[in-house]
Amino acid sequence: MKIITHIAIALACLLTLPSISFAQADANATLQQAQQAGQFTFIVFYKDNSPQTQKMLQIVQQSLTGQSEHATLTTASLATAQGQALAEQFQVSRAPMPMTVAVAPNGAITGLFPRQVAKANIDAAIVPPVMMQCMKELQDQKLVFVCLTKSEQAAVPAGVRALQLDPMFKDRMSLIGLNVEDTSEARLMQQLKVDADLIQGPYVALIAPPGVLVGHFSATSTADQIAAAIHKAGKCCDDPNCKHAGNAQASQSNSTRR
Repeated sequence: MKIITHIAIALACLLTLPSISFAQADANATLQQAQQAGQFTFIVFYKDNSPQTQKMLQIVQQSLTGQSEHATLTTASLATAQGQALAEQFQVSRAPMPMTVAVAPNGAITGLFPRQVAKANIDAAIVPPVMMQCMKELQDQKLVFVCLTKSEQAAVPAGVRALQLDPMFKDRMSLIGLNVEDTSEARLMQQLKVDADLIQGPYVALIAPPGVLVGHFSATSTADQIAAAIHKAGKCCDDPNCKHAGNAQASQSNSTRR
């Protein structure tokens, strides 16, 4: 009896789903318009109009209710050339479907949800400005130096400035300011493991792709010390045969065994 009840509820949900014409959705146009308007775009990729696809679409729609100023929804069919091209752009063409991809106004991917999604996922994918900027730079394979401050003006440690002159790092560095008293960025602060009380002068938290916290550096940190930390983490370059990358992997392996 319970199974029949659950089926009836599921059917009722599908019947009450707002009607959307999958074939007419222009995901590219919606994405461009949303980015120009400073909105997040949630793209539901699908192969067919199955109950699983309908359920995902319904959850995303309901989760975005009341968020029209901040986010919009569109769909993309992998059965069309346009949908396939967009899926390849976001590297999800071979991922399990349906798939919801959250794209920030600056182009950063803030969420990937295959097969199923929940309201909590949608809420978490709408990230604040500094976190969004960090995610974009990391996805562009940059070393992100988050310059922490308690004012509107972020100071950069001399060691970081000196590192910008190093040919190995100068083109891969991104400096982003973060006011530690900005409560909207609390999630980023937590991920950076920053104690706001320690911020008394120039201070940075360094994160490397895909989101590795390399360390914290103050006004007394030298360029050599920062470079050594990057080498130790195996994030000095993109060469998989780099001796530093090998050392980092060995260190992680030993740590796991311990």
